[in-house]
Amino acid sequence: MSNPAEDAAELEQLRAQRAHLADRLRAPWWYLAGFAVVLALTLAVPIGMHYFGGAGNWSLAALVLWFLLQGALARASGVAVGTRTLRYPSGRAAGIAMMVVVVAALIAEMLLTRHGLVAEAIVVGVLATAVGVGCWQAHLRGIRRDLRTGAEAM
Repeated sequence: MSNPAEDAAELEQLRAQRAHLADRLRAPWWYLAGFAVVLALTLAVPIGMHYFGGAGNWSLAALVLWFLLQGALARASGVAVGTRTLRYPSGRAAGIAMMVVVVAALIAEMLLTRHGLVAEAIVVGVLATAVGVGCWQAHLRGIRRDLRTGAEAM
């Protein structure tokens, strides 16, 4: 038979470990700056395709930088959330919102560049980058909340 005092102590230890793990997953300034660069490179693709005849190098650079950032965050924080972060319930809405913002911005930029409205397309890209970084920060806060509470990732 288990001892209620031992069970309570073990549960408190588990709560403290989860809180410590969640606290370690803080995005440093360089991660957020790198994430902004990844988004900017991604959102520059329609302009690059229209005016420079292709943007494959930008897409590849954004993809490589994304994986490097994820690895650097895991090394710096000791927490590897990986790239499948939508499985954390509390961060899912913000992650999906970021994807919607990026897709909508890409479509808007494509339409704007077709009509020769480059300045407007650049403004859309800059605004989408700012909103995307904010969404990503909210997404990471949701992951921290799930780690702290022990919510099960799918």
